Amino acid sequence: MKNELLDKLNVLISEEDLISNIREVNQVKFDFDDWLLKAEGKQQVAQLKAKDAGKEIKLEDFSIYKEQFYLSYSKYKELRKKQIEIKNQLEEENLKQKNALIGELKSVVENEENIGSAFKSFNTIQETWKKIGDIPRSKRDGIQKEYSRLREMFFYNINIYREIKEHDYKRNAQLKEKVIFNLQTLRNSETQIREIEKTLRLLQDEWEDIGPVNNQDWDSLKTSYWEAVRSIYDKINKHYDEYRQIQNENLKNKRNIIESLRELVQKLGPEESLKDWNTYTNEVKNFQAEWKKIGFASKKENDKIWKEFRALCNDFFALRKEFFKSRDKLDQKSRNDKKTLIEKAKQLKDSEDWSATTKEFIQIQKEWKTVPNAGRYERALWEEFRSICDAFFNRKEEISKEHKKSLEDNLKAKKKAIDAFKKKKLTPDFTEQDAKEEIASFVSIGPVKKDQANQILTEYSNVIKDKLKGLKIKSEQIDLMVYQLKIDSYALMENKIDIFFREKNALKKKISSLENEVFQAENNLGYFSISKGSEKLFEQINKKNDDIKGEIALLKRQIKMIPNE
Repeated sequence: MKNELLDKLNVLISEEDLISNIREVNQVKFDFDDWLLKAEGKQQVAQLKAKDAGKEIKLEDFSIYKEQFYLSYSKYKELRKKQIEIKNQLEEENLKQKNALIGELKSVVENEENIGSAFKSFNTIQETWKKIGDIPRSKRDGIQKEYSRLREMFFYNINIYREIKEHDYKRNAQLKEKVIFNLQTLRNSETQIREIEKTLRLLQDEWEDIGPVNNQDWDSLKTSYWEAVRSIYDKINKHYDEYRQIQNENLKNKRNIIESLRELVQKLGPEESLKDWNTYTNEVKNFQAEWKKIGFASKKENDKIWKEFRALCNDFFALRKEFFKSRDKLDQKSRNDKKTLIEKAKQLKDSEDWSATTKEFIQIQKEWKTVPNAGRYERALWEEFRSICDAFFNRKEEISKEHKKSLEDNLKAKKKAIDAFKKKKLTPDFTEQDAKEEIASFVSIGPVKKDQANQILTEYSNVIKDKLKGLKIKSEQIDLMVYQLKIDSYALMENKIDIFFREKNALKKKISSLENEVFQAENNLGYFSISKGSEKLFEQINKKNDDIKGEIALLKRQIKMIPNE
């Protein structure tokens, strides 16, 4: 950008006409100042970030670019100033020459009686007049009118042949009508004002070059001509008046921004919070954005208010820099604590122990909330921490979706296996080993959803008991096989450790309850005397105790079947 703007300025400087390209040069200067302000601001921010990170960055010396640019810009101003001086000198010299020619023409009109000499002198004056360039604008209209008046007197005072005169008058009238038409077209044109001014001068010169017309046509043509010329000048003056109004309005708007910015800078104090500074920074950026949208003020004022605005911006960002420098020291502990939590999260994010790791992540997130805000580093730290958490939980969610699909497929497969076993006809030689293999095949299908696990397990257990009833397999072995089915199914669940723990405790409580029941029954028997009527009662109680002891023995075997996780 810097080289492009400098090159563009040098191209403009190399143009021959440095007077009329002032707006383009000012726009390039504005763009360069805007670029320089942004570039310096970005470098300041980058320097602060690098400093906070304990790094150093190579700083770019923007003063070199500024010196190069303003060296060329100063050159342009000097060259343009010289052109303006030369132009003014030339216009004054041209004015003297035209005044001298008017004097000569006046002398020819008033004193020359020889037609040949008169025409020779007139043509010499007219050719010289054409070659003379612009004169000061304030004198142009008066000089032109006097020249036109004398020319008119010359042509009316010269007695030429009637036929030639009539032919010339008619032709001149047509040419003048054409000039008037072109002037009227120019008046309604949407062309840029500078082009309109240039074309107007050419048409006025063309009008003056055209010879006289009949007296009866002249007043009408002259009226139409000057009406068109005046209307164009009115349009030109109106444009410059409107442009000055726009510049004044732009100046007013820019001053309002400067006042608002000054009020903001003046009210800044040590009690401002981080939130306040962020709000103020956004306000300043909004001021800068508004400033760019506003057009130029007058050249005299524009540079002055730009320097004032830029100085206020620099004051604000200098105060902001000091605030963050002091705030960084206060926020150091929070940054360190949050970086520690980030490191913990990084170590966990690739874990596939979903249950335990999820709990740890939740705990880390709770700890994060207890750590105070880390100042201007808070957002960056939070985004890094959140991205790590999101990565883990997103991966967990994807695995969960796949796992859910697998559980649904397993449920379908187990229901199919149950239906198949229901329909299967078992022969008398169907052994306990065959039953174990059948159960192992069912378990190997895999786990199902928690809320469906007990239902499908109960359904299959009932089918097993029903199908094995009447075969040579003992009922106790069937119970143990069914219980093994239950344990093997629990082993497939994520929370199997908790399930085994609860299952083992439940069995121990049941054993303890049954043992108390046996003890109480045996203790109660001691209070009864053996008699003929009590033998049947003793027999019933002993049988019940034996059954309970058998149940206790079965429960103890079941406890041994539970893995020690």
